[in-house]
Amino acid sequence: MPTLPKGNRKTFAVKARSTYIKDKKKAFSGMDKSNSYIYKSSQWKKLRQMILHSQPICQHCERKNKYITANTIDHITPINKGGAVWSMDNLQALCSSCHNSKSAKDREGGINS
Repeated sequence: MPTLPKGNRKTFAVKARSTYIKDKKKAFSGMDKSNSYIYKSSQWKKLRQMILHSQPICQHCERKNKYITANTIDHITPINKGGAVWSMDNLQALCSSCHNSKSAKDREGGINS
């Protein structure tokens, strides 16, 4: 049976992966990255661990009587909209799903929750 050299194969997995990468880049293309230095700092990493330790359950899910482990720290009022960066009163622990939906609403100009 004849075979093609590996470099010339067009497989579904390769096409799917390239589509995924393009979609991911497009999803993040409009994001403001001016605050990214904050999330790389050792101060943020320590604060993040402290909050996740004290609030291990997603705050939004808990209000709905769901108990999902939090893995993301969110600014209740986004930094770009005047929220305090380091204030514990402006930070909450969320799961990835809740954080992504809240961030999407914030980018659209929706109500903070």
